[in-house]
Amino acid sequence: MPGKIDLSPNASVRMISVNTDNVACAYLANLYIPIFSLEKEKVLRRYEVPNQISGIHFAHGKKNVIYAVDDSFGLHVFDIRSESKKKFRLNPECENHNVIATAFSYNDQTIAVSSSTFAGGISDVRGSRRRQENHENVISLYDVRYPTNPITTYYKRHKSSITTMEFYQNGNVLITGDSSGAIKSFDCQLRDEDNACRWERWTTKKAGISKVGIINKRIVYGMSGREEATVFYDSKGSLEVLYGSVSKTENSGEDSKHSNALFKKPEWCIGLIKGVNDDIPLVAVHGVEKETLISLTAINQEGHRQATPLLSYDGHSGDVKCMTATSEFLLTGGDDGKVVVQIANFKIRNSRNPKFGPDSLPNHHSLTLNRGKLAEIEDSGNPEDVVKDSEDVIPDSEAPRTPESSKKSAPESPKTEKSKIEKSEDSTSSESPNPEKSKIENSEDSTTSSESVNSVETTSELSKTDSSKKRKDEREGDAETEEEPVESKKAKIEEN
Repeated sequence: MPGKIDLSPNASVRMISVNTDNVACAYLANLYIPIFSLEKEKVLRRYEVPNQISGIHFAHGKKNVIYAVDDSFGLHVFDIRSESKKKFRLNPECENHNVIATAFSYNDQTIAVSSSTFAGGISDVRGSRRRQENHENVISLYDVRYPTNPITTYYKRHKSSITTMEFYQNGNVLITGDSSGAIKSFDCQLRDEDNACRWERWTTKKAGISKVGIINKRIVYGMSGREEATVFYDSKGSLEVLYGSVSKTENSGEDSKHSNALFKKPEWCIGLIKGVNDDIPLVAVHGVEKETLISLTAINQEGHRQATPLLSYDGHSGDVKCMTATSEFLLTGGDDGKVVVQIANFKIRNSRNPKFGPDSLPNHHSLTLNRGKLAEIEDSGNPEDVVKDSEDVIPDSEAPRTPESSKKSAPESPKTEKSKIEKSEDSTSSESPNPEKSKIENSEDSTTSSESVNSVETTSELSKTDSSKKRKDEREGDAETEEEPVESKKAKIEEN
């Protein structure tokens, strides 16, 4: 490890799950579920399923048990120690209704299922059944111990197809994303949907959410069409958008500035994983279309990407379809039927452990290098750069000139208007002539206050001159008073 595990020569890998023993399972497009070891890089056994699988999950407490949900509400339970498998119907009234995404709670109690339609079995706050009701874009919750009936359903909030969902690490809160760009969070302990919805945001790009993910207990994210990452800090009672262009209502304006974590085509980003430290909390898993390499690039707290990747390595010959990460490993699955395993513990790289893999490849695509700066300036149109460009040149009509100042001083390009005023005061205080009233009144607009400074200096010089003259006169007066007694003595001597 790291390495590649070949699961199928002709079927793509659609989803992956890993248990604590570094044993993984995957779902292939040819209706097979292989079980394989990451350490041995070997397939241990295979299961065949009759329908397309919409979600597959290892149990967190029972590390040998796999739960898989097919697209017609069938729940398949496998024990990887044997060939045994069981199948349940999650909701008998919903057979053949299309399941799109699933999530499995960390406490091994709840399975969340999103479906395009849901008929019957709608449970209200009191748990009563209201049959003969059809709803679209529904989230239904099931207890894995009694999976035949839903605990409750949420069908009001999402207006578009729910494409992705994940449980928080506490096992009770669910984050979802849909095809309209909406990201929502639900407290699954509450049956009433209006009370259960904790918060909701809409991406201003209006691109479908391709993936939502959990970084730790409080940091979650959503990917808009594999192009832009929106990261949230979700604590009790408050939600902070760390970066990303989102709004609080569907049709309102933008609430936060654009994310600098942009991946403009032909670049793509499959998701984010936990980063190196507090200064670099996130790492993007990304690449370039029609290129085989996968790059891991650090992102800081403001969403700025580092200029060069932390690591690049050989990936898939086709499109990357899925990814999952543990505290130690990063797994990606692709159209080529392979799973690529890479070390995701960056402390190992810092200690130069050879297992981490190659730090670079000889042939990088130009977009993977210096892409952080390009993303800020070209893609997002960073307003700070626009301001800097507009302030680089000061018009001649705005800056007062004198023969001396035009020879000795030249206009500078400060960062802000305030620093511009301060610098002009320091540079022109000793070079400008006596002020005029009109120039003093317009000094703020022309970014200089040299005349006012000069007037103060002139006044101080005059006051100094007057005081020195006064002291001189006083000294002369004192000398005269001292000479008067001498002359009177001479007169008395002559008279005698």
